[in-house]
Amino acid sequence: MNGPLLEVKRLQVAYAGNQALDVAGLRVQRGEVVGVVGANGAGKSTLVNALAGWSRGEPTVGGEVSLAGRRIDGWAPHERIRAGLALVPEGRLVFSRMTVEDNLSTAFAPVAAEGRRIYSRDEIYMLFPRLKERRGHLGSQLSGGERQMLGIGRALMMGPQLLLLDEPSIGLAPQLVAQVLQTLRTLAAAGLTILLVEQNVRAAIEVVDRLVLLERGRVVLEGPAATMGSDPRIAQAYLGAHA
Repeated sequence: MNGPLLEVKRLQVAYAGNQALDVAGLRVQRGEVVGVVGANGAGKSTLVNALAGWSRGEPTVGGEVSLAGRRIDGWAPHERIRAGLALVPEGRLVFSRMTVEDNLSTAFAPVAAEGRRIYSRDEIYMLFPRLKERRGHLGSQLSGGERQMLGIGRALMMGPQLLLLDEPSIGLAPQLVAQVLQTLRTLAAAGLTILLVEQNVRAAIEVVDRLVLLERGRVVLEGPAATMGSDPRIAQAYLGAHA
């Protein structure tokens, strides 16, 4: 199918009349890994939550969100999941009182006829061997990195067309950050489209195709990751470099 997998137009989110997000336009092409970066409070989580149709509060949301050419704004979160949009929130999408094995057994599985890649539990274990080692452990007994792997695994078993990840590196040791993000590159090489929200710009820029910079809820800069690292607004504020 031609056209972007995800297209956003005039997406606005406000809480109690206070504007938190105002994105005029955003596109993600099929098979692309796009990183959304910015400081705390820039609107990164608000963006992916709005795309997923979910929020901790009661925001006013406006604008258009299209997935594979279909308008999904106004749809309930579970309807967006069934359409192929899966979010791994900062909370990791893990049931703490269930084992790893049970967490992976309860993931919603779409019908194969939808033409999406549906990962089996064995394939998740191949992607994340540590989960297989810990398959009898409760979610509450896992480390932060293991919970992140499990959250991604559960999302993959839903057969997403588009995988949204909110701060997957937060709280992880550097070696685990590299492992998780490189796994995303493996998934992209297999055809998965990914929108990655990440405060660790240095790590994100190594794995994404394109970088989008949010400031105060607005897109202020975007471009190929290969060139964005040398832009003064990225280099000075997020990479600790001098212009």
